[in-house]
Amino acid sequence: MQEDRKGEIIKLLSTRGYMTVEELAEQLYVSGPTVRRCLQVLADEGRIKRIHGGASYIGRDSYEWTLDMRSRVNPREKRVIGKLAAELVGEGNHIFLDAGSTCHFLAKELDPSMKMTVLTNSIPTIMELSGHKNCQIESPCGQYYPSHTSFFGEESAQFIRKRHADYYFATSTAVDSRNGVSVRSLVEVSVKQAMRDCADCMVLLMDHTKMETTDYYHLFDFSQVDILVTDAPLPDSMREACERYDVEVILP
Repeated sequence: MQEDRKGEIIKLLSTRGYMTVEELAEQLYVSGPTVRRCLQVLADEGRIKRIHGGASYIGRDSYEWTLDMRSRVNPREKRVIGKLAAELVGEGNHIFLDAGSTCHFLAKELDPSMKMTVLTNSIPTIMELSGHKNCQIESPCGQYYPSHTSFFGEESAQFIRKRHADYYFATSTAVDSRNGVSVRSLVEVSVKQAMRDCADCMVLLMDHTKMETTDYYHLFDFSQVDILVTDAPLPDSMREACERYDVEVILP
């Protein structure tokens, strides 16, 4: 019985990316404690990742989660981070927003009356900002990835390298005080690095669940981060790294 239930959980998570305990219990017609026990077994087997209130799929294709899937993981934390980050943006600023879900939450918090220029490779973020009359929006050309609803590739990176921003608001899947910032998808690397190279200040938007974790592709050294915006106090190792590299930390 438990093996059947585990299989159903894997099937659901592989389709939806992330689900809460309550959603899984409703789908499987079982209690919350039963779901939690199954999730713990699957996490111990390395097949899923436990996240507060639910779980996410970590199969080999999980980097292809849609924005909707990614936005459903820790939405409260991302909303808090987005609000804090939006306070950094001033009148007339030029900013880069990458295709991360936390940047999409940030876009929702930007003052619609403020004059600014936004360059982003994310179609949903472009649509979010399309009603801001004083916002000039640019998007790089390049290869379109439907699963990300975004543009990536060297052509996109070259487009970005002909621009300059006051801030690059960066997202990623992992940050480690020793290994720096990393991602699980190679297609993201060139665009994110171009944004970093062409901005005066890089602001890393990371919720607490990604702290002291590492993914496959290295993106930035920790010393390249200027500001870290997060939703909870940092682990001691991360706090010490911020002090060592003079990274400003913004908390609620």
